[in-house]
Amino acid sequence: MLGKKVGIDLGTSCTRVIAKGEGLVASEPTVVAVHGRDGAVGVLGGSALEDAGGNAELRLLRPVAGGEIVDADAVRVLIGQVIARAVGRQRIFKPDVVIAVMSGMPGDQRRALLEAATFAGARTVYLLDSPIAAAMGAGLRISGANGHLVIDVGAGKTEVAVLALEGTISGRCLPRHGGERLGSAIAAHVQREHGVALTSPVIEDIVASLARVGPHEERRLEVEGGIGSRLASVVLTSTELAPCLDEHVRPIMSALDEVLSDTPAALRSDIAREGGMLCGGAGRLEGLGRALVAAAGFDIRSDREPQLSVVRGTGYALDNLDVLKRTFMYIR
Repeated sequence: MLGKKVGIDLGTSCTRVIAKGEGLVASEPTVVAVHGRDGAVGVLGGSALEDAGGNAELRLLRPVAGGEIVDADAVRVLIGQVIARAVGRQRIFKPDVVIAVMSGMPGDQRRALLEAATFAGARTVYLLDSPIAAAMGAGLRISGANGHLVIDVGAGKTEVAVLALEGTISGRCLPRHGGERLGSAIAAHVQREHGVALTSPVIEDIVASLARVGPHEERRLEVEGGIGSRLASVVLTSTELAPCLDEHVRPIMSALDEVLSDTPAALRSDIAREGGMLCGGAGRLEGLGRALVAAAGFDIRSDREPQLSVVRGTGYALDNLDVLKRTFMYIR
């Protein structure tokens, strides 16, 4: 192998990178910092967040929102940074790159990604739909005729798909419906009902501690936030947040029902027998799996590390580039 092979999970909140033979080489917030005056490349991920806090000349750019590319220039910087991180800046042979993207990503955004990776020095670039990457990363064999159900719940989007024969038989993509939207709904509720503005770390703590789907024993948490120019504390309960959780889960349930309704009977039988797979970092929400099982009427299990399903899938795809050439969008 003359050039490296690199897989990228370009998520709304986190970008993960895997290199063939090395495993996971980067897991960083999907943010870059550039110098405000000339737009020169700054730093990536956590370092960008840290450096921008103490440097007024640095601008923070977030290239992805809700699973979609919202800043083509920023995504070019980010892709260049992650490829450099994976293969080094001084390289003789160009790498092959697989990037997992939202299945509903428009064509112009896909072209922008292809061009960004090519500009960053990739030899060949492939775009792989996230549900297919998640299925591969979770160990599902999608090359055969059997049907497989994947529910991929990320920070910025949710995807439900039935896969077979290396492709999507039926699917629904919910852009901007993921873990970040749930956090925003909880923050809006607390602001409206208690007059307290919450920071991102506090919201994450609330989701981890109180957000529960379905029946559960009530939990309480005291949190601190801003109220005007002062700090104030408020006690929240999991019961109080239940409407936010219901609103979050309902569209996922509807998407699951629509996908199964559009799936041929033979493949539905496969899925009922084998069960479905829940992937994605936001798929770890407590009670979500049980609620999906109740709605579907068959077993839905969670991948052992759901937040890594997609990036692992890009790694497996690197071993099957000929399949990608036949099936997916790529540039060489």
